[in-house]
Amino acid sequence: MSNKKITEIDFVRSVLMCIVILVHIVSLGEQYPSAKTAAFTFFMPAFLIITGYLVNINKSLRQFSLYILRIALPYIIMVTAFSLASLVIPVRDGLSELSVPALAERVFVTSIGPYWFLYDMIVCGVAYYAVFSLTPKSLGLASRLSLLAFLLYVESWFIPLLTFGDASLYFIGVVLRQTGVGFVSAFRPSFFSLLPFAVLIVQRDLWNKWLCLLLPFFAISFLVWCHNVFPLRVRNVMNYLGHNTLPIYIFHPIFTMLSKFYLPIFAFDPTGILHATTTVVLSFVGGIIIAKSLDKTGMSCIFGTKALIR
Repeated sequence: MSNKKITEIDFVRSVLMCIVILVHIVSLGEQYPSAKTAAFTFFMPAFLIITGYLVNINKSLRQFSLYILRIALPYIIMVTAFSLASLVIPVRDGLSELSVPALAERVFVTSIGPYWFLYDMIVCGVAYYAVFSLTPKSLGLASRLSLLAFLLYVESWFIPLLTFGDASLYFIGVVLRQTGVGFVSAFRPSFFSLLPFAVLIVQRDLWNKWLCLLLPFFAISFLVWCHNVFPLRVRNVMNYLGHNTLPIYIFHPIFTMLSKFYLPIFAFDPTGILHATTTVVLSFVGGIIIAKSLDKTGMSCIFGTKALIR
């Protein structure tokens, strides 16, 4: 994979991360519920496809275990912290009482906050690596992909947090990677991708159905086009943020929750756009600052890595 393609992926991820933050701003979601629902039809599906595409299974068992650990530790730590915080502040699906079974249920079964995505990365990644490391190459790519598809289906049947739709989107990314399709070849840049995207995104009767498999392709295609036309300085900033979406994803809920407290300051703006923009900027900058601080003090080791910032 060339550096140019990696740069384009990072650009797309930075935009998707911005949408992630926006939909987690409670006041904005309450003000624009239809827009929030519409966003869910493409931004997380796009993230799942890109995640499946980027996972590198050409690693030793030890190396891949470290990859999983660097996802699992942030997941466990942040879900535990979110669960404990829910005892004193309003959090959707929070704990009603503190007990080991209740906490374990949140971590291993239902999750809390936005961290279900990390859970999906773990269970799908383990299945992906298991199939391709335990089966011989002589079996053929089609057979190995078929086994992976079956295993992901079984996981989605028995694991409540992993839906069949999410597993399917992850699988699409894997297929693109394993068949050698380049990122730009799969998502060719085009301004006109915006047109079918704009038409389909307003079709409310299609939301949360097959549209989730189609819209990400138009969205990513348009964003790759944007990457090619944006000024270099803007691209460099967005590429940096997109390259470090993991720590931003981990820490952004801190800032979306804090946004409730400074919401009255923006009472003069009935659209809520200024408040949302401020929260997005604080989430990006704050997430990077927290990650860099942890790296500098050596505390990143609690997340299973020497450095959160890449």
